[in-house]
Amino acid sequence: MITVITGNNDLLRGDFLHKKVADFIKINGDFSVEKISAENSDYLGIKSAMNSLPFLVSKKLIVLYEPGSIKELAENIEEVIELVSDDVDIIIYEPNIDKRTTYFKKLKKIEDFNEFSKLDSFKLNKWAVDYAAKAGGKISSSNADNLIRRVGDNQLLLKNEIDKLILFDSDINLKNIEAMTVQIPSSTIFNLLDSALSGNRKNVIRVFEEQKDLRVDSKQIMSLLAWQLHVLATVKTISSSNPSEIVSKSGLSRYTVDGALRLLDRISLEELKNIVSRALDLDIKLKTVTIDADEAVLQFLLTIKK
Repeated sequence: MITVITGNNDLLRGDFLHKKVADFIKINGDFSVEKISAENSDYLGIKSAMNSLPFLVSKKLIVLYEPGSIKELAENIEEVIELVSDDVDIIIYEPNIDKRTTYFKKLKKIEDFNEFSKLDSFKLNKWAVDYAAKAGGKISSSNADNLIRRVGDNQLLLKNEIDKLILFDSDINLKNIEAMTVQIPSSTIFNLLDSALSGNRKNVIRVFEEQKDLRVDSKQIMSLLAWQLHVLATVKTISSSNPSEIVSKSGLSRYTVDGALRLLDRISLEELKNIVSRALDLDIKLKTVTIDADEAVLQFLLTIKK
């Protein structure tokens, strides 16, 4: 039996792999599993392992970690799979895989193909509330949203942060979230852009000054702003209001798309074009002439809807 495990949801993907391996060991014994990383192997070595018969056990499981990174194996994956004995199960574990490749298309034809994608904002929020309760704590829906905005949409990271917060206080509140978690740069810049587009000048200044206190360079802030604007432009120019379709066409995560759609409700395509054009002009100036970067970037944010 061949199983494929892929997708950008680290938690669900990892849990599924762990259960698969544990269930196999329960039936076939502790010595029935062989784990092979492409980083420490090659095409002939993996091919030989996949074609070999079980030793001292009636059936064996081979877990292949990122075999697609070996070009020859990726090109011949169908032929290699056909040679696998009925006494050998294979798990192809590919956390990051380019969906445009022929390799991915071949894997997707396999019957037991499992892709674990990141949850959308609504499902992720509900999961966080439910997980906190299961772990012996409590978090409100609004604070779950605050936590997600602060640390990102990686479900595994969120799980770890919730576990840490519950150890400190089972009732998770905003004060503890802000005190005990580190806000990821992209989340900070999203909030900065959110405030700028809302015309919340006071919050723009506050967040910008916080970044400067943390020694974040203004050119780095501009670089992250450029990425956020790229996301907005990508989402805006896809002729669809369906988040799932936008995710499929853009390759962005569902949570990123949901956030972008929320911001885009406030600006037209022409306004976005103007903002992107001004951002490009500023980025060129920051790289080619001597100007006060702090003042220039802050002024851009304060007048972003000019």
